[in-house]
Amino acid sequence: MLAALHRLLLPSAGPRRRIVACVFCALAAVLLALGAQAQGYAKEKRPELGLVFERAKTYEEIPIPPTEEHIVLSFAEKPPADPKIKRAIRPLLQFVLVEKAPPRKASSGGGAPAGPAEGGSAQPEEGEDNGSPIDSIERWVVKNPDWRGWTLGQPIEGKERAGYKVREYSLFKKTPGGATAWMLVYDNGKRSLSILGKCHEADLKEQAKIWRNMAESVDISEPEEKSAEKLKTFYARKGLKAVDFRIKVRMDLVRGWKAEDTENFIVIYDTPDKKLVDKICRDLETLRKEYVKLFPPSNPVETVSAVRVCKSKQEYHSYGGRENTAGYWNAADEELVLYDAVNVEQKGGQKADVDTFIALYHEAFHQYIYYSTGELPPHSWFDEGHGDYFSGAQIKDGKLKQIGVMPWRIDLIKETIALERDIDWEKILRFEQPAYYERDIVHICYAQGWSMVYFLRKSEVVAKRPEWAKILPTYFDTLKANYQAKTAGMDAEDRGARGKAGYEARNEALEAAFKDVDLAEITKAWEGFILGLPGREKD
Repeated sequence: MLAALHRLLLPSAGPRRRIVACVFCALAAVLLALGAQAQGYAKEKRPELGLVFERAKTYEEIPIPPTEEHIVLSFAEKPPADPKIKRAIRPLLQFVLVEKAPPRKASSGGGAPAGPAEGGSAQPEEGEDNGSPIDSIERWVVKNPDWRGWTLGQPIEGKERAGYKVREYSLFKKTPGGATAWMLVYDNGKRSLSILGKCHEADLKEQAKIWRNMAESVDISEPEEKSAEKLKTFYARKGLKAVDFRIKVRMDLVRGWKAEDTENFIVIYDTPDKKLVDKICRDLETLRKEYVKLFPPSNPVETVSAVRVCKSKQEYHSYGGRENTAGYWNAADEELVLYDAVNVEQKGGQKADVDTFIALYHEAFHQYIYYSTGELPPHSWFDEGHGDYFSGAQIKDGKLKQIGVMPWRIDLIKETIALERDIDWEKILRFEQPAYYERDIVHICYAQGWSMVYFLRKSEVVAKRPEWAKILPTYFDTLKANYQAKTAGMDAEDRGARGKAGYEARNEALEAAFKDVDLAEITKAWEGFILGLPGREKD
């Protein structure tokens, strides 16, 4: 185009040639600038949020947990095409919406507060205010655990736009680590929208330009109410349960994500591998039948379980998955999260298709047991042990062929027993979650918990000993019954009382299950059984 324009404007001879050439150069510069801008940003329209803005094409949207109250949009820089190129901190940009709530009435209730979270502190950190509602972005930063240790710089006031006051902040981290952040806030007194970016300080100059372009391009209007009529019509003929929940999940889908319904699940996915998704849907329902057979629920489970399949490890970690995990069950969000290891992991030149399903089968058990016991987790050896037990499931064409050894655990537990480093049954049976997850022994706990459950379900010696064969069903039945009895009529929000009831119910279940069991004798039988199993087949 520019070459053609050059030929058209540039005369073959004459005194005006230099002037025309200068005009051409200026026009070319304008066209190139406009072209660069068009290539760099794409218009985003979010009528449900009342937002229109320019999104940098180098950023992609990432999902937000269903229980997140204030982050309405989240974007992160796309991973580079060359895997060798890696930033110290992946640049992140989030849209945070805070609306002023009416004043709260003073509480007239009583009850002791719940204890501090595991690994947390009983005392608030400096600057933290746990008693006031989140009614401003400043308070959101103080109270959000992801921004703990950060402080806001002095605000820089900007020019008011459409009734919204504008202010800009830099954020500073108290402890070193290279992270830095920037924020632009639009506030009309009732509604506050903040565009908040975070990256490594070495990338700030480059990223701040992108963040500012996106933030200053925002047009804010009143959000449109989403209509669920089309989704209601969609579900009207399907005869599925929990339609309202399914509709909410679909309405909250991030663009590019899709959903598939089964009888008991809704699978949300970002992976392009539809065959993988179809197998996940089939396998979930197959294992659900096995879960129900072994662990009849206290009451019919009417809840539909959400399962999220991320397309990559990076997306999985962005969504909350920890390092060195392949999946997790988030009871707070009531969602199982994993990633597509089939298409992103390589082992010995072969796709690691086993990892996705090992994680799926394990975490799906946690999801089921959460509902079947009335939202009470069993002892960790029972809970994690059964998660790993089902990870050994071999399913083909929707049919459960058998449950074999857990490939991630077998070699470790054989070695642990051989070196006499296993944990005494008397101790591990009573471990609460913090002890089970102790950093120095968690790998042994997982392997031993799996092997104990596998032994109790698969050993012919156990089958011939009634007092051993009854251990698992007695534990589960006693746990359900006692927890229900203790919590009947109890306030669902009284976490302290419910936690105490759960602790008591777990230990009562343990006493009932092992009442007639000689632990020294069963430990010896377990050791012999596990040492006799074949190790993991090498790729």
